Amino acid sequence: MVQGPVSGLWGRLSGWQQAQVVAAAKAEVKRLAGLLEQPEAAPRLLADRLTDRLEETGGEALVDRPYPWLIRRGLVQRQTCSDRRCDDGVRLDTGGECENCNNVLHIRRARRAKIAAQIDRESPGLAAGERRKVLDEQLRQHTVLEAERTRRRHACAVVEVEGRRAAAARRREREEEAERARRSAPCSGCGLPDAAGLCPPCSYARRTDLLVQEAVDLAVAVRADLDDAEQVAQLTARCEADTRTLITDVCRRRGGDEAWVAYATQEVAERVRDERRVAAVRRLMASEDAVAEADAAYEAALRQRPRDHRGAEAAADNACRRTAGYLLRSSLGQLKVLRTRAAAGRSHRGVA
Repeated sequence: MVQGPVSGLWGRLSGWQQAQVVAAAKAEVKRLAGLLEQPEAAPRLLADRLTDRLEETGGEALVDRPYPWLIRRGLVQRQTCSDRRCDDGVRLDTGGECENCNNVLHIRRARRAKIAAQIDRESPGLAAGERRKVLDEQLRQHTVLEAERTRRRHACAVVEVEGRRAAAARRREREEEAERARRSAPCSGCGLPDAAGLCPPCSYARRTDLLVQEAVDLAVAVRADLDDAEQVAQLTARCEADTRTLITDVCRRRGGDEAWVAYATQEVAERVRDERRVAAVRRLMASEDAVAEADAAYEAALRQRPRDHRGAEAAADNACRRTAGYLLRSSLGQLKVLRTRAAAGRSHRGVA
């Protein structure tokens, strides 16, 4: 498809030249495919380019040296601006005029008109030939200055890029150093070296402590009088002792080495916590508030669908569970506030 427009030139090439042209055409098709939203259109675009270049030359008969013409002119994209998609002022991806080329042309024309007007103001009596020479010289000087400014901007950009790369390298080095230090840190619990701050058994133990605390809070929140700090403290201590004893007994029956027991302990503690949560919700579902919400939801559902008793029961159950969940979260929040105040009171007494 690509060689079609230049089939006459193709027949005039040697075998080696044909291989070189095929390689160049494949490379250009691949490059064009990377610029297009529809890569399959790349061969057609290259064939159209060859057709346009032949028309520009005047036909195959006017091409004296087919191989150099194909390699250096026919297959080569000619950008008239900085846009990579520009080819002779035409956008490769849309087929329309390149707007960037129009902008560049407008800027060049405006610059030429400005310099010409300045020459007319400063030297109004110049002859046409002399005026053209002065204009061309000033345009050349302006181009040289613009090229120098571009070079300086490029140099500054290179310095900035190198600075950013160096800063990124330093940041990566600091992060790697911090990571090495973290990994080599001893365990904060047992002092084991190179434990990344916490060895697995100590990590399991901390996790177990958190799970036990959550399980204790769930039990205390639904059983204690949260306005009585002394009762809360006593029930908390008793419940924590009972919970740890329960977990220890279960793990002892399972057996295993120390590492396995540490892992199994947190697993058992998590199951106890989950069971306590279910029991707390079930207990609160029997509270007056939850029952009242369930009754209200049941009646509201029956008013909407008088015969749908099953749907009304489901709505009542959902309302009851929702209310129980809200009551549990509220009690846990109140328990947390009570303990915070108690801790603050002990702290103040210690200072005194």
